[in-house]
This record gives sequence, structure tokens and C-alpha cells, in this order.
Amino acid sequence: MQLIWRIVAEILTESGDLQSGFTKAFVNVITWADSPESANKKFGDYIKRFNWHIITVEFSQPIIEGGEYSEEMEGMIESTRENPNAIILGTFFTYKEN
Repeated sequence: MQLIWRIVAEILTESGDLQSGFTKAFVNVITWADSPESANKKFGDYIKRFNWHIITVEFSQPIIEGGEYSEEMEGMIESTRENPNAIILGTFFTYKEN
């Protein structure tokens, strides 16, 4: 059964793609899927278009109906409800490598 999933992933981007100038970031992702594996694959396939890569998936879980989420997340969830093909990325939390 397709559900709306939230993924929190660490990704590697191309140099110059992010405003901060860094190439690594954490991002929240919302999409439809039927398992954590399919959600992660869907996201991974999507970001390959930009020559980006998943470093690690911190977690992948279905959205909890009636759960409390930030305003940004609520907007992402609502947009996903209206589009079964949606893969919505939230704010990129970039960081500088050591």
C-alpha cells in the first residue's frame, strides 16, 4: 500500500550547486512509497539526475497522520498528497567537512 514517507538523508552534491558553497547536506524528503527501500530508491534515483548521491539515510518512515510537523514539513506533506509522483525536498542543511 502506498503511503507518504519522510526520509532524512545526508547527500553529496556537485560543487557549486548549493548556495553555501558546501557539497554535503542533510535534507528532509517527502514522497509516496510502499516501503522504506522503495522510498529510498525513488529518492536516490531522483537525485542522480543532478549527479548527487546519498551518503546515508538517517531514517525513512511513513508520515504519522495527525502528527505534529514543522510548517515547512506540513506544506511538503500537503503538496505530496495532491501529487502521487511527488518527490519534495525541504531545506538543505549544509555543513563544512572537517
